[in-house]
This record gives sequence, structure tokens and C-alpha cells, in this order.
Amino acid sequence: MKVSEVMRKKVVYVNAETNIEKTMKLMHQKNIRCCVVCDEKERVVGIVTDSDIVLKGALKKNFEKMAVKEIMTKNPVTTSPDTSILEVIQIMRQKKFRRMPVVENDKLVGIVSITDIAPYIVVYMQRALGK
Repeated sequence: MKVSEVMRKKVVYVNAETNIEKTMKLMHQKNIRCCVVCDEKERVVGIVTDSDIVLKGALKKNFEKMAVKEIMTKNPVTTSPDTSILEVIQIMRQKKFRRMPVVENDKLVGIVSITDIAPYIVVYMQRALGK
């Protein structure tokens, strides 16, 4: 099974200059835990998560006015729509993260999270066990 079969195609993204307050409000409105950070050509330059906001920003004075570029993970690992979900699981496990932007021709086309993949792990297990 490939990433294209499980990824979410509607991705919420911000630019690196967007302030943390606006990003937090957007994440709250959309009920999401991360925003991809893109440049003007929709190329992925970073990712910012709710954990980044709490752990890297919240203790700083006036953190909500800071640009997300100050706390985002720069140049995050990305995947393509054609990558197998087993490979994505291995990468997420090794790198210890839960979300991965999906990129095609250097442009953001989706996002995949461990939550998107989890239901399919059972299918793989059943196939592996011959059930």
C-alpha cells in the first residue's frame, strides 16, 4: 500500500513569517496538531507542531508574536505519494516523529500521520500471518 492511498490531501500550511498566535488559532480551528511551513511556491521548508509551540515557544516572552520559523523543524523529512506505508512507518520510528509532509515535484501535495497509517497495520499483519 502506498502513501497516496492514506494521505490527507488538504494540508494546512503557513509561511515561515506567520506568527505563532495565528498558527495556533489556525491549528485550533482546523483541529490539527501541526502545520507544514511552505515558501511562496508551496515547497516545504519546515513543520511546526503543537509540541514545538509548547516546548520551544511558550516559555519565551511574547512568544505568540514570534514567527514560526523561530520554532519550526527546518527541512523536515518528506516522502512521496509512491512510497510504501511500511517504509514511512520505519522512517517515523527511526526519526521519532508522527507526521510527514508528502511532496511531489518539490511541491506539497499531502500529509501522512501515524494515525492515517495505523488502521492499515492490521491489514499487513493479517497478510503476514496468512489470515
